Amino acid sequence: MPVQRRRGRRQTEPWRRLARHTPVFELSARLGVNCFLGLVATVSLVRLVPYLQAQVQQLEIVRHELDQAEVTHARLRADFDRYFDPTQAGRVIQEQTGYRTKSERQVVWTD
Repeated sequence: MPVQRRRGRRQTEPWRRLARHTPVFELSARLGVNCFLGLVATVSLVRLVPYLQAQVQQLEIVRHELDQAEVTHARLRADFDRYFDPTQAGRVIQEQTGYRTKSERQVVWTD
């Protein structure tokens, strides 16, 4: 009678069991890291939106003030050019002092 050998289950070594599940662990780790990075990016963007809105409001205020300053500058520049223009000096003096040249005569209309 031949001796029957019992074929037992081979014990797999722990590293072989782990090696079989390595792709699952790697995929899980990648998904976890990518989800974490996505969450961090989303939170950062949400925190930046109010800052961006505040900057836009400040920019609008500055643009409005710049427009007012440009209008004021244009008016002052025109006055400066008029007062320091040699061709208009006589007219400016006449406006400010009432001085008239000798060749001018005052005309008074009567009924």
